[in-house]
Amino acid sequence: MEMELKLLNVARASIQELLEDYQDYIISHKLTKWTKGHSRFDAMLSYCRKHNQLENYEFFFERWNNEEMANTAITLCRMVDKMMVTYQKKKEDEFVKEGGLRERMTAARLGYRGNQKEALEAAQKEIEVLRKENATLKSKLDSLSINN
Repeated sequence: MEMELKLLNVARASIQELLEDYQDYIISHKLTKWTKGHSRFDAMLSYCRKHNQLENYEFFFERWNNEEMANTAITLCRMVDKMMVTYQKKKEDEFVKEGGLRERMTAARLGYRGNQKEALEAAQKEIEVLRKENATLKSKLDSLSINN
């Protein structure tokens, strides 16, 4: 799990870098950054929330201008980052509750050893019962042999 969290942080850093690149692109090319209140913002946000596959956007690649592409990319970067943050929080909570791989392996190993100990104790008790029963049967057999 620790490795997964590290990789998730690397992925988030990459998404943040891509987001900054698109924001810089908009600024350097003097394009309009769409935010709340922009006439196209709500429609774009709604579309991005419902569509998360490349095929949903391929149709637009030849039709959108640079401003439309960059603003959509910014929105998608933000959405992916938010999903990653949510997933990372979930994984961190799991780590706190369940521990890391080593801790879970140790717990499993100790659990296995505990089960082995319980099984061994049960077998020893059964052996003791069988020894007593065997002694009783030998005694009965001896008394039968003496009487005949």
